[in-house]
Amino acid sequence: MSGYHEPTWADERDSRLLAEVRDRAWAGYAYADALPRLGLSAAGVPALTGIHPDRVGRYVVLTVRDPLAGHAGRSHAETLASAFGPAEPAGSSSLFDAWTAPLGDERVTVISTGSGSPELELVLVELMQHTPADVLIYFGTAAGLHPYVHPGHVVVATGVVRGEATTRAYIDSSFPAAPHHDVVSALLAGARDESVAAVTGITRSTDSDILGNGRPSVGGYFQPELRDTIDYWVRAGVLCNERESSAVVTLGSLFGRRTGVVLAVTDNYPNGRPLIIGAGVADATRTLVAGMRELEQQDRERPRARETGWRAGA
Repeated sequence: MSGYHEPTWADERDSRLLAEVRDRAWAGYAYADALPRLGLSAAGVPALTGIHPDRVGRYVVLTVRDPLAGHAGRSHAETLASAFGPAEPAGSSSLFDAWTAPLGDERVTVISTGSGSPELELVLVELMQHTPADVLIYFGTAAGLHPYVHPGHVVVATGVVRGEATTRAYIDSSFPAAPHHDVVSALLAGARDESVAAVTGITRSTDSDILGNGRPSVGGYFQPELRDTIDYWVRAGVLCNERESSAVVTLGSLFGRRTGVVLAVTDNYPNGRPLIIGAGVADATRTLVAGMRELEQQDRERPRARETGWRAGA
């Protein structure tokens, strides 16, 4: 199970036709015989992440080692995975650390990374090339933007503005970054079960964390065209800013995975609410764990053999 994931209801003829469309681009690639189609490997494991494919679960959480969340050291993945149950190492490298824990009849793997969409691209590609990962969820912190969002709030994204550049290397900017309805529904159910008043709506990912989010840089430096950034996105109803979820949602959707986003808001300077280290992280963690347990149960109980889409009561 690697590369693209196809719908369970797709028949053999449809899958063959789709494979032909995909293969036409690869067939004309001048370096097809020189570059490894499955990426770089070392000692039998993907070289960048060091993950062992047989130790990775169907459900995966991607999360940044974030000082604003109160995370310290490389144990963040182990700590978060342990919220699901006894955790065991699934691999590591100088960039990534992965731990796997039980999740119902399945397993969940938590992978901690550095920040930004370029690093997320590295781990996402190796996951989708080498492991059975079917659900990809980004879990992290965000800077509040809209006045309605305060430090301590938990946000479950229903869409992500693709304000970074990594995903534009994969697909035109008009392609939406839309978390999967299965995952959004399960996360909201988890928030309800944990009595967490989750906020839902559109979030935004950027590469530049300072000027790109409308904040002054060194010595008050500003690009004039960025001075209206905050008001522009507030007027659009965008809730908060971060740097990673666009990559998870866009790349996951491109290759047939279900995706989701859970964020803890740690500040909202435009609204006069300064940084609180770790604000909302405990509630976001409870939302994540309960939501993923709900999703695993739904996946186990509902018939999927010929399911072509969501339906109420399923």
